[in-house]
Amino acid sequence: MKKILPAVVCAAALLLCGCRAGIGSNGMSSYDFSKMNTDFIQLKEPNEGDTIAIIDTDYGEIRAVLYEQYAPNTTAAFIERAESGEYDNKPIYAVMQNCYFMTGGYENSQGNYTGRSSNKELIDNEYTPDLWPFTGAMLSYSEKSGKSDARWMICGSDRENITQESINELKDSVLDRDDDERNKLLTLFDTFMEVGGAFGASGFATVFGQVYDGIDIVEQLCTIPTADDGRATEDVFIKSVTISTYQAEE
Repeated sequence: MKKILPAVVCAAALLLCGCRAGIGSNGMSSYDFSKMNTDFIQLKEPNEGDTIAIIDTDYGEIRAVLYEQYAPNTTAAFIERAESGEYDNKPIYAVMQNCYFMTGGYENSQGNYTGRSSNKELIDNEYTPDLWPFTGAMLSYSEKSGKSDARWMICGSDRENITQESINELKDSVLDRDDDERNKLLTLFDTFMEVGGAFGASGFATVFGQVYDGIDIVEQLCTIPTADDGRATEDVFIKSVTISTYQAEE
């Protein structure tokens, strides 16, 4: 089975716009795209009783379903931190305009923003070809390749870089793939064109949740002004993160 790396990731440089979470190896190298489910779970309403995060921000409320079945270690750590209050009253400290906002860490004694006190707290990324950094996706983060810590981000739509031209170039890069694999990749690219997202983060971080209510709030938070280094220049806070369960009537 042919692998998508490096062809598509090289083509995806058109879409990176700084939207790459982490550095180093890419989890897509292990994907069998012929088995990818293109009836994307992220585009569906959550199921009754699914675990959700209610994220109260200075701009309004965001609700996201957590994918415990796909990212058990990442979601367990997120839930534990949320329930302990670790994510309450945390600033949105980094923003890539229209691409993502990041929170969940703290400034250490050297003035650097981090999400851990030691590398023992790092979690291995959990990869799956069934979850992608579409608009509203929740992603883990650390600067360590293949790892995450307490920091997390939510993707915006990145309509400046996800254009029909860039999607067409991605499609051209997979024309020599097996029929089933190629068709599923073409569907994936068309879905990014339809719903937006941070394609450049694909394979560099764990996708562990998806916003189903409050996408408008996400888009606003992805336009917080920043300095040249991406640090937010306005004080905008995550006031609280509450873990609950999805109920369709709410």
